[in-house]
Amino acid sequence: MKVNIIKFDHFGRGIGRIGEKIIFVDKTLPLEIVDVNIKCEKKNYYEGEIVKIIKPSKLRVKAKCPFYDKCGGCDFLHTTYDVEKDFKKNLGIELLGKVDNFYEINDYNYRNKVTLHVDKNNIGYYSEKTHEIVPVDNCLLLDDNINKVLKDLQKIAFSNYHVKTIIIKSNQNKLLLSIDDDIDNNFLKIIDYVDTVICNGKIVKGNGFIEEIIKNKIFKITSDAFFQVNKKGIMTIYQIIENYIKSKKISNVLDLYSGTGLWGILISNQVNKVMSIEINKEACLNAKDNLLKNMINNIEIINGDVKDYLDKFKNIDLVIVDPPRSGLDKKTREYLRKISSKYLIYISCDIQTLKRDLQELGNIYDILKINLVDMFKGTYHCESICLLERK
Repeated sequence: MKVNIIKFDHFGRGIGRIGEKIIFVDKTLPLEIVDVNIKCEKKNYYEGEIVKIIKPSKLRVKAKCPFYDKCGGCDFLHTTYDVEKDFKKNLGIELLGKVDNFYEINDYNYRNKVTLHVDKNNIGYYSEKTHEIVPVDNCLLLDDNINKVLKDLQKIAFSNYHVKTIIIKSNQNKLLLSIDDDIDNNFLKIIDYVDTVICNGKIVKGNGFIEEIIKNKIFKITSDAFFQVNKKGIMTIYQIIENYIKSKKISNVLDLYSGTGLWGILISNQVNKVMSIEINKEACLNAKDNLLKNMINNIEIINGDVKDYLDKFKNIDLVIVDPPRSGLDKKTREYLRKISSKYLIYISCDIQTLKRDLQELGNIYDILKINLVDMFKGTYHCESICLLERK
């Protein structure tokens, strides 16, 4: 079925029309004419896949990745970076009203973590919106050390094991591998250079963690604790935060969804006190170890759900929030309006939930600046750092 692609949707898919319904087609570009197969029909729209490109865009390029057509990991390898960049900037302007700064971090091989899926015959990524595994032995987004492990894992006969998921983390010098099943020495021999191996939550090799250094601060990272996947992106975000704090008079900071303590530790020498809340127990244990490693004594780590602790804090000058994709829960949004901290920094990995939250906070805060940090090249994702000040 022939479809004229009109524009992008919010996920980088092409939008066309078939009769009265719109159709979303992955990996297409505006002004292209494509022959599509309808994969899914809903009440108000279709989802389609390319059968043939009848009239390609002048901005279409050959994807650098041989797995791109089947893999669900990337969205923009079929076009130039300028197209990807403009899409992200325009989406920010459309949903948030403006974009003050756009920071390009346009290197590939940036990811320091990957989650791989396994069946008895294959290891790789899921195909888009399915649980069908696309075998991958090299990924354009992963750092070189992880790609080496990935390539060697292809040598393993997974039919001899019951592995379903493998997590690999890297800090450029050391590697951590976490597996959801027991393995044997034959498996270990193939990846003998991996520093830490964890099976079913038990350490079978190494000390159970790796460390990363950011701005002369040491961060312990275990298998289940969240840490930003792009080190250059971390540095850019921190520079934005640091410049903002330096321009204000800030003493007490509340760091919500704090993970392993990354932002609180990095700003600890610029403020009087930081109170950090994180629901993940392992991340909190990492954070407490990180305080000891960096000899920091002005941060309090609280293991719990953000919404259950918010009423305990008074005299907060700055709140930093770095929530999951779902954004802030209702109680947290209500508290932020109630506490009315003079300053707020909102770090978001989902621009649509960010829009919702900023609308609810708009009665209390003015948005000073919206910064986009493009730390997920090749995908439709982009990190947003919003600087807000009480009205």
